[in-house]
Amino acid sequence: MRLSFSALSDEGRTPAAVPHAGNGAITDAQLIALARESHVEAFELLYSLHKGRIYTFLLRMLGEPELADDITHDVFVKVYRLLPTLTNEHRVLPWLYRVASNAAIDTLRRRRRFAWLRIGELRSVEEPQAVDEHGRVPEQDHVQTVLRSLPAENAGALLLHAIEGYSYQEIAEIQGVSMTAVRSRIARARSAFRKGYGQAT
Repeated sequence: MRLSFSALSDEGRTPAAVPHAGNGAITDAQLIALARESHVEAFELLYSLHKGRIYTFLLRMLGEPELADDITHDVFVKVYRLLPTLTNEHRVLPWLYRVASNAAIDTLRRRRRFAWLRIGELRSVEEPQAVDEHGRVPEQDHVQTVLRSLPAENAGALLLHAIEGYSYQEIAEIQGVSMTAVRSRIARARSAFRKGYGQAT
């Protein structure tokens, strides 16, 4: 059953004061400090700030809105449990991307293994019967198809760099690999994307 995040709040609790930086944005240190005072308040703030970005990243990785929504939910359930373990050395958004990236890669690996074992049976299941075309154009579908053909780790590294704007060093931290591995993943993803995109046009 899907967990309602609003239900995580304790009845009768006294709301903790939400700290903000001078420019109106809460800092990582402030959010982590808030988590020590009020786990639920800190989570609700983190969820409201970053849920949209994490969902969009997962949608680009997975290509299916319903699946991306399910995995976003799973990611934030895990984040809720892990939030109290954060230290002042953590950067919150890259940490969220790491949890989301790992979840997406695990999901894609499971789906591909299952599809390999039962490819004929799953062909009719993999593509939804009624595709949600809201806000989509053929170009977006084309890009998504090419992205989904890439190894998950490579696609994730490319999205983190090209779309989210992270440096190679930051992606190495998010994906838990070396800078050399990140360079290789992005180079391979770019090459494969150019090839796949060109062949499909």
